[in-house]
Amino acid sequence: LGFTLHWIPDSHPHKFILYFVRVLEIESKEVAQKAWNYCNDSCHLDLCVRFDPEMIACAAILMATSDHNVELPLVPRPWWEVFIGPNRNEDLSTVCNSIFAVGDESDLDIRRSKYAFVPSLMTDPSFNDPDSYLWSLAD
Repeated sequence: LGFTLHWIPDSHPHKFILYFVRVLEIESKEVAQKAWNYCNDSCHLDLCVRFDPEMIACAAILMATSDHNVELPLVPRPWWEVFIGPNRNEDLSTVCNSIFAVGDESDLDIRRSKYAFVPSLMTDPSFNDPDSYLWSLAD
């Protein structure tokens, strides 16, 4: 990305996971843990600056309930609309697909984003560059 992500919104997606699970009356601790794990996976990506934390939490719960065959209400409207509003299905799908891709070790771009340093695109040294002046002073 070329920048240091040190600021995450005050409302982090993890904050919503357990609350949403309680509201949805999901009894399984395994589903809650799996949703939490998906939320952790989302931290490997830039989702927290592109989507609301409620959206990421709903995506994590949707994937976790799907993994554990837990059915949630879709009638009269999908359950996630209560938390993120109507007409957000495309965003929800984007977040789910992005998080699923984190687990896809065959995708070279995902492997790079998880394990490689992304150098700054700035011509002058910056805080992002490990060889810059600022980093050498920190040692």
